[in-house]
Amino acid sequence: MDINVDIGEGGSNDDLFMPYISICSIACGGHFGSFKTIKKTIKLALNHKVKIGSHPSYPDKINFGRQTVSMNRSDFKESIRSQLLSFKKAISYFSIPWHHCKAHGALYNDMIRDNELAKWYFEVLKEFPQIKYLILPAGMDIVNMANSYKFQVIREVFSDRRYNNDLTLKSRDNKDSIINSKSLFLENLSCLLKGKVNYINKSSIDIVYDTICLHTDHEKSIDFIKLLSKKIKEKK
Repeated sequence: MDINVDIGEGGSNDDLFMPYISICSIACGGHFGSFKTIKKTIKLALNHKVKIGSHPSYPDKINFGRQTVSMNRSDFKESIRSQLLSFKKAISYFSIPWHHCKAHGALYNDMIRDNELAKWYFEVLKEFPQIKYLILPAGMDIVNMANSYKFQVIREVFSDRRYNNDLTLKSRDNKDSIINSKSLFLENLSCLLKGKVNYINKSSIDIVYDTICLHTDHEKSIDFIKLLSKKIKEKK
């Protein structure tokens, strides 16, 4: 079971997560980042033998890519392409494989509901055959759509987020969308490790997934990554 985090997003503790993860997605200029920060984060990941991928988003650093940005097809594709070209330049500098690509924030969520937006995203990614996998939300139709484009998909669930009954993530506008208590985190993680997702109404559904994500930008992240790693090792 892979643990993945989104990283290179301006946090001061990136190095503390690396010993506990196997996959990282690095911000490449949309919601955060520059060629310099991409290289810095890649070097950190290489030191810990972590698989490295790109983390493009809407071009919106003001809102950290967490709000929908209305864009036409041409502008959207050019933004994603520009971010991926910057990432490609960085991995070429180190001569390393491009393990995956994972969309960030509002873009990740919007593509679940908007097939046209997902199509534009996939069309740009097809320009980068170096990308081995796409990370996409487990249990959603977008996984089948990606398969139709001949992408290999890593199916993802979140250990620190609440799910709606349609398997979408509860909006960050709701104060309880992010799990910040140790007891609730362990409860949610226990459910995931049994192959189930807890809904906000306390019901659950079976789910098949490949990787568990933990966000690195809340106050309990360091504690939670240690718990997550420990519980996965115990399950093996």
